[in-house]
Amino acid sequence: MSTLRDPDRQALARLLADDDERMLQLLEERLAHMGDEAIAALEFVVRDGEPSAQQNARQILGSIRERNAWQAFSGFCATGGDHFDLERAVWLLARTRYPELDDSPYRVRLDQMARELRERLTGRETPRGTIEVCNRYLFHTLGYRGNKQDYYDADNSYLNRVLDRRLGIPISLSVLYMLLGRRLNLPLVGVAMPAHFLLKWHSADAQFLIDTFHEGALLNEEDCRELCARLGVAFQPAFLLPASPRVILLRMCNNLRAIYAEREPGRAEQLGQIIGQLSRQ
Repeated sequence: MSTLRDPDRQALARLLADDDERMLQLLEERLAHMGDEAIAALEFVVRDGEPSAQQNARQILGSIRERNAWQAFSGFCATGGDHFDLERAVWLLARTRYPELDDSPYRVRLDQMARELRERLTGRETPRGTIEVCNRYLFHTLGYRGNKQDYYDADNSYLNRVLDRRLGIPISLSVLYMLLGRRLNLPLVGVAMPAHFLLKWHSADAQFLIDTFHEGALLNEEDCRELCARLGVAFQPAFLLPASPRVILLRMCNNLRAIYAEREPGRAEQLGQIIGQLSRQ
């Protein structure tokens, strides 16, 4: 089946109607090496095949797409270095959970959010005033918030689901804020505080911390020292240094691996391999 013409597709549909699990496994392995052509053929069966063939085609199609998503994410992480495109990275991560994800509408939504924010900013605000405007828009007008009820829900870490549900955890809400900030040329960087990721306004004339999990509350170093004390962690000034995109992505993957450790050990293992790649750079 190096080239799938219409007769090949019909033959594939007949094979997919079979309930022999071993045969279906072999078929999946063969199709997985055929690239986009196999995906198109499976989509044909999902659309026009018999119900039994549709079900098997849908399952194999999902497996192939997920495998491709992991390969794309792994390849990116293996060669990304320390300063890569964080936005591209988080979409690749999201696709490992949602292989059919098209990030284009979400990018458009981020662009639109940035335009609406730009209309609210006069350009005369102080740095803190700018963040106050951003906070009102993001957390009050749009209703984004930290998911305190189900903090360890994996969907809190995937940007598409954060945008869909307007719920997240400190790091995912911070990444969302950073991506908007990048569109507005705001000097926002991530800060990898232990157990509670923060943002920092990082410019020559102003530096302060932003807690996106608590509606953009502004913090200072003393607040961070107190947070570390509550966690039983000795505060280090290095905690407040800007985190590179690699460090941010590494933390997101570590969070997800911990969530999946018992629920989906296979997924946790795949994330562990990604973490290894990122850690070696």
